[in-house]
Amino acid sequence: MSTDLPVLGKAMRDQRRGLLMWALGIAIVMAIYTSSYAQVKEQGDALDSIPSGMAGAMNFQDLTSGAGFLEGTVFGLLGPLLLLIFAISTGTRAIAAQEQSGVLDLYLAYPISRRRLGLERFGALVAALLAFTLLIALEVTGLSSSQDMDVPAGNIVAGAVQLGLLALFFGALALCIGGITGSRPVTLGATSAAAVGTYVLNAIASQIDGLHFLQRLTPFYWAQGTHPLREGFSLGGVLVLLAATAVVLAVGMRSFSRRDINS
Repeated sequence: MSTDLPVLGKAMRDQRRGLLMWALGIAIVMAIYTSSYAQVKEQGDALDSIPSGMAGAMNFQDLTSGAGFLEGTVFGLLGPLLLLIFAISTGTRAIAAQEQSGVLDLYLAYPISRRRLGLERFGALVAALLAFTLLIALEVTGLSSSQDMDVPAGNIVAGAVQLGLLALFFGALALCIGGITGSRPVTLGATSAAAVGTYVLNAIASQIDGLHFLQRLTPFYWAQGTHPLREGFSLGGVLVLLAATAVVLAVGMRSFSRRDINS
């Protein structure tokens, strides 16, 4: 391990094939659903039968407009689902899964600190999500143009970036919980529960007068509630997601560097 970033380099090499499969899957899903806009637009009257509360909670109020369609499907449902599965599973493997398998002991036998190991593994997650964000932005921009969605390319980039930051937060949360507990089941379960719980809270709070303030407690609001596909980048949303990611990462690295490793 003589390179400057040995753990990062190995993590990237180890996940090359997996990243290609993930990229292919994301590209196929984005293509299928973005290309279905014309059919959805033609069924505008049928969409009116969706209960208003459900439509609001699921971001389905305006599926016949390009921005509304992308906001409700690609960036509001399918994109988060795919990227969060990837980020949470990768964050869980970074520490907790390797600790339970005994592989972590082999890494720590080298002259490398736990904090550096965790940060380099987080760097591999950042690189992967950056690649997926770029893929989504480029693909959806091209497909939206061919579908006459009339959504500015800059807004699509904003939506992709804020989606990537949402996934990065949950990946960091998984790494944090793994750093604290060292347990793969606990890390995977707790992070998944946090993702589902905050998604549901954001959806429900958006439909109840007097509870809108609760949305601001969820990362989903800062990634999607600022409507980047309509309004472009939200500086506040980006900063909140980055700050939250930094906090959970710092907490996780501090705990990981101080506790006893399970063996």
